[in-house]
Amino acid sequence: MKKLTYLVASFIIFSNALFAQDIDSKEVLLDTIANEACECINKKSIDFETVQHSQLEMEFGLCILESYSKHKKEADKYFTVSLTDEQSLEALGAEVAIKMMGVCSDFMMKVVGTYTASEFEEGKDDIIIVGQVTNIQESLFNTIELKDTDNRMQKILWLEYFEGDHLLYDLNKLKKMKVKITCYEYEMFDPKIKEYRNFKIIKKISVL
Repeated sequence: MKKLTYLVASFIIFSNALFAQDIDSKEVLLDTIANEACECINKKSIDFETVQHSQLEMEFGLCILESYSKHKKEADKYFTVSLTDEQSLEALGAEVAIKMMGVCSDFMMKVVGTYTASEFEEGKDDIIIVGQVTNIQESLFNTIELKDTDNRMQKILWLEYFEGDHLLYDLNKLKKMKVKITCYEYEMFDPKIKEYRNFKIIKKISVL
């Protein structure tokens, strides 16, 4: 949620009337903002086939801020958000984004896919890992578990289409093969530890 126009964002936060709701915890607040942001996005009827990355980013950020403004009194108990502090905006956006995965996954998958295709790969050196795939943890974003040639377990995120993804459809067969995975690292927010850390993201897989 970067490079939002401060004038527009200021108008959204401070000109909207505050709507009092029974929000008594951070989790309830995040759920509320996520649901309202999704409703806001759905009303825009975005054409995912033609929309530009910058427009997706802007709509994502503005819808979160629109909901935040409605619940600013409660939100200020859990967040310190400043329009001049990009990190505070990103911290709010990251936590809300996790919640939005469950209520408007189509939009969020498009946002993640667009980032991955553009910013996530920009300037990142490829990492090559050779070994055997042992498991795939199935969730909203699958995690490929691989034992490399040094007998270390590696975990690699499956976020988008990549060359060779069909190989992962038959895991039992793939377990018998030695593979080479090309990936890159990107720093993202990990809600489990509530910190940013590097994740490996797959770009290509091939059988050796």
